[in-house]
Amino acid sequence: MERAWNTYLVEQGISTAQFATMAALAEGERTQTQVAAATAVDPRNMGPTIRKLIEAGWVQTRLNPNDARSRLLSLSVAGRAWWDEAQPRLRRGREQFFRALTSDELATLEALLGKLEAAHSHESTSASN
Repeated sequence: MERAWNTYLVEQGISTAQFATMAALAEGERTQTQVAAATAVDPRNMGPTIRKLIEAGWVQTRLNPNDARSRLLSLSVAGRAWWDEAQPRLRRGREQFFRALTSDELATLEALLGKLEAAHSHESTSASN
């Protein structure tokens, strides 16, 4: 599954880390630390991914009015356009990938994966405190 997803993303011109970052920013403006938390990445490792997205013109930054030590990240106009245009392709790719499952099986899989994600997200949050 991971191999198929990575192949698909490469065909779309984006890495898995960049895609996850774009997905986090598609939900709204965030700091680098917030993006790292949303994508379950160590904040120290987030910099190169964000730099590549800024260089590609898909992410923009501005000063954080609440914390002069950080910057707020958001999708640029080009980044939002790429994200919005990618959604139908992503839905078709998802449907193609999961075509072997019935709708009930897919719902069960999504529920179980959500449960695992929540448990591991809670563990990583607890471990960092």
